[in-house]
Amino acid sequence: MRTRAGGRSLVRSFERLHQVFLDDIKARWYSKHLHKQARNILIRFLTHLREKRVRDIRAVNEAHVFAWARQLAQQKTAKGEPYSVATQRTYLVLIRRFFRYLLRAGVILEDPTLELVLPRWKKLPRAVLNEGQARRLVAAPSSWTPLGKRDRAILETLYGCALRVSECERLDLTDLDLAKGEILVRNGKGRKDRVVPVVGRAVAALELHLTEARPELVRDPRERALFLTRHGRRLGIQVIQNLVRNHARAAGIEIRVSPHTLRHGCATHLLQGGADIRHVQKLLGHASVETTAIYTNVAPTDLARVMAKTHPREKTWKRRHKRQGQ
Repeated sequence: MRTRAGGRSLVRSFERLHQVFLDDIKARWYSKHLHKQARNILIRFLTHLREKRVRDIRAVNEAHVFAWARQLAQQKTAKGEPYSVATQRTYLVLIRRFFRYLLRAGVILEDPTLELVLPRWKKLPRAVLNEGQARRLVAAPSSWTPLGKRDRAILETLYGCALRVSECERLDLTDLDLAKGEILVRNGKGRKDRVVPVVGRAVAALELHLTEARPELVRDPRERALFLTRHGRRLGIQVIQNLVRNHARAAGIEIRVSPHTLRHGCATHLLQGGADIRHVQKLLGHASVETTAIYTNVAPTDLARVMAKTHPREKTWKRRHKRQGQ
C-alpha cells in the first residue's frame, strides 16, 4: 500500500521510509552530523522492531518504543560503561523526530512516541575549566610548527568565541573577517547563522595561522576550509576532539576536556566577569536564555560580587555609607 506525502510515494517498508526520512533531513539543510546520526540510530531501532516481529511501521506502538528506551538504559559501550544520559536522549529524540515526520506525511495515524519521557541530566557539562587551566590549555601547542600554530588558533577560537565543535569544523576562509573582528558561524544549531566577535589573543592566533601555518598545510589552492590536516584536507570533528584532549593532557589538566568544555568555560568565565547573560546567550547562539543558564554555572560568590557592583540599590547604599564614613 502507498500513500502520498510531499508529492512522492512512500512505501511502508522500513528501509524505504528510513531513506525518505534521511532525504528530508538532507533537503532541509540539516548538518551532516545529524544525517549520520539519523542513519545509524534508526538502523538500530528498526533492527529492534524486527526482533519484536514488527513487520509494518503502522504496527509500532508505545510498548515497542518504551522497550527500546529501557534497552538503551541497560546497554553498555565498548568500554563496558553504560550509555550516558546525553546519548540516550539523542537516540530517543531522533526516534521521536522520525515518527513525527511519518505522522505529518500521513504514513501513520498515531505517534507512538507521544508519551515518551526523555531522560534528563542535572547539570551540564560534567567538568568546568577554571581560568588558569584554560590559559595552560591554549598555550600547550608548539609555537614553532605549522600544526602547533594551527592547534593554538583552534583552541583560541573554541575558547574565545564559544563555538561548537561542528561550527569550528565548518569554518571557511571567507567566514573570517579579522579586519572587522568577526566570524560568521554558518548553519549552527537549528540551522541558524550568527556573527560572533573575535578579539585579542584569538585574533593574534588566527593571524599567525593564516600567514605561517595554513600556507604550509594547503595542497589545493581551491580548498576553502580554514583549518586543515597535514594532508591539506578539512579538519574533521573527531580530529578536533582528539587534539583538544591531547593538549589538555599535555597541559597537565586532569579533568576530561572536550571542545564543549572550552565553550562552557568561555560562557562561565564571561558571566563570572560580569557579562550580561543576554550577551552570552547571543554569543552561544541559544534560542532561549534558560538554556544559557543551564550551561553557565555561576558560583554564588561570583553572582554576589556582580550584584554588589551593578544593582542600583547596592550602589546607593555604598554611596550613603561612604559619605557617613567621611
